[in-house]
Amino acid sequence: MKHYFFWSLALLVANTLAAQTFNFDDSTDNWTQQPVLHKVQPEFETASAVGILDERKFEYVPEGKDDIFVYCTYHKIVKIKDDKGIEMFNKVYIYMAPGTLLNEFKGRAILANGTIINIDQAQIKDIEDEGRAYKIFAVDGLEKGAELEFEYTLKKQFYLFSSELYQSQNVPYQQERFMLISPDYLKYSVKGFNGFAISEDSVINGKRVIAGAADNVSIIEEEKYAYADQYYKRVDYKLSYNLSKNESVRIYTWKDFAKKAFAFYGTNTEKEIKAVASFIKPAQIKDGTSDAEKILALEEFIKTNINYDENLIAEGGDELAKVIKTKSANADGIVKLFTAALDFLQIEYQVVFAGNRSSYPLDEALENWNRANDIILYFPKTQKFISPTSAELRYPYIPFDYAGTNALFLKTTTIGTFKTAIATFAPVAMEPFDQHAQNMEAEVNFNETLDTLYIKASQILKGYPASQYRPIYVFLPADKQDEATKQIVKAVGNSEEVTNIKIENKELTDAFTNKPLIISAQIKNTEMLENAGNKVLLKIGDIIGPQEQMYQEKPRQLPVELPFPHVLDRKITLHIPEGYTIKNLKDINMNVSYKEGDTVTMGFESSYTQNGNTVVITINETYRNLRYPLSEFEHFKNVINASADFNKVVLVVERL
Repeated sequence: MKHYFFWSLALLVANTLAAQTFNFDDSTDNWTQQPVLHKVQPEFETASAVGILDERKFEYVPEGKDDIFVYCTYHKIVKIKDDKGIEMFNKVYIYMAPGTLLNEFKGRAILANGTIINIDQAQIKDIEDEGRAYKIFAVDGLEKGAELEFEYTLKKQFYLFSSELYQSQNVPYQQERFMLISPDYLKYSVKGFNGFAISEDSVINGKRVIAGAADNVSIIEEEKYAYADQYYKRVDYKLSYNLSKNESVRIYTWKDFAKKAFAFYGTNTEKEIKAVASFIKPAQIKDGTSDAEKILALEEFIKTNINYDENLIAEGGDELAKVIKTKSANADGIVKLFTAALDFLQIEYQVVFAGNRSSYPLDEALENWNRANDIILYFPKTQKFISPTSAELRYPYIPFDYAGTNALFLKTTTIGTFKTAIATFAPVAMEPFDQHAQNMEAEVNFNETLDTLYIKASQILKGYPASQYRPIYVFLPADKQDEATKQIVKAVGNSEEVTNIKIENKELTDAFTNKPLIISAQIKNTEMLENAGNKVLLKIGDIIGPQEQMYQEKPRQLPVELPFPHVLDRKITLHIPEGYTIKNLKDINMNVSYKEGDTVTMGFESSYTQNGNTVVITINETYRNLRYPLSEFEHFKNVINASADFNKVVLVVERL
């Protein structure tokens, strides 16, 4: 989500910069009049398309008295290898951000026999998709062995911060180039990530130049249990010094960000505090209760009485008086409502800009303010968090992608009578692994003819697994709740015949003490049984539901990263019919576990005990860590596959 108070920053800065005029000698132009087809590196031969060149140049150019524009030039050459490659590049889209102009364009296809098909700028069309504007051009005549080459320049409004992504899941590139050019008095900080090399800046003819490069950049394929974005090669850059103003003062630092953000989110007038106090009065938050109880009560009251819409752009969406009056708020408005209420209740808090494991992380060294989008609130006394904008979550749970990241904390400080905040980076702790559970209990009985099972089953969910299901029972209508519940219960033995459904601890606030969400039902199942002459085959493994199985034909690229650490404890009580026995109970016994010292970090262990005709099967599956290094991937795969192996266990029931 984007926060509106940043919108005016670029304009504010542009107005403070002194104008300079110069000519640009385009010494990096690689467009040749007589193009020659390129060779593909052996490691990329199996790709559907191979990028020969991806060259990007960003030049800050003063124009007129006070304006600075950015001329962004993109030059790409792509080799087409097969039909999929043709499909990928027979249309090319150019995103046009608001205020962007297409300044120059040239394009061509070079066929395998050397024929050149030029693409004229007149062929470019304007389209809109999901509210975003694009230029699009079609490429006629593409064939296997052909190359597509195009270059265009976009004229953009001045901006402070930006990022360029140089890696994807689709196309490898043999050469990737970056260049940033600015007037010599504007000094940018540039950082390459994951092996993208960046030069020191140089001043040439009144221009400051920074270059970067990476060669033979392979694709990062989608892999299970991985967050790929953080591993992509990319370049971030931001304005750090205006030497015409002050050569020694770094600007747009995290310290500056903290001051501006705190002034916006953490500073409220007496009138606003009184309005908020009146608004939360019906919540009856009592003085004698603990901070944690007050926080939960406040969160529940605000989230059930204010309609939050991150896309709300109506005037007043971030003004407390109008938020309270209309009961509607955007992201900024809901955060300000929380902070004002916490100030009134005298509960110490810190505004936190969280990292996001599903995106690109915040970087303490390079202050890219564009990364600071996701706000949570931290309470130093309880050392817990809340997420103001997550309607489905309650204290102490926040979106799990925010946990396990390095985040920017706005730590409040007072200078005399002036209250502000300083920027500190610290990790956002994940709730302990054993608080997140997907447990199950099941009691299994046969009918007299041994062709039907009657299963009394309970899914017992804690922590994040519970938080993913509880919204069903709060936000969905009753008929949809029943439909969703049957799908959850169906996972036990994959049966449609489900009765006597019971839901316990389904309120969002039950997360406060981590009461387990319990979904119980009676299940009639015939699919788990199969006659085999005078024997009956019991597919006992099906009772834990379908399990993931991992095959790795190609070498693993990325470390393992889970949404959250968790445990899965299952207890299955099986009643063997009188006069029958099971001779292969030992097939239940499995143990695939890995330890650090005496502690199991990941493992799957199943075993049984028998007392007469009653067999109790216990299964413990553990993933203690949030992340496992690449060196432990084979261990992780073995544990995942062990649960899939249990899924295949069949017990042979036969007469004594």
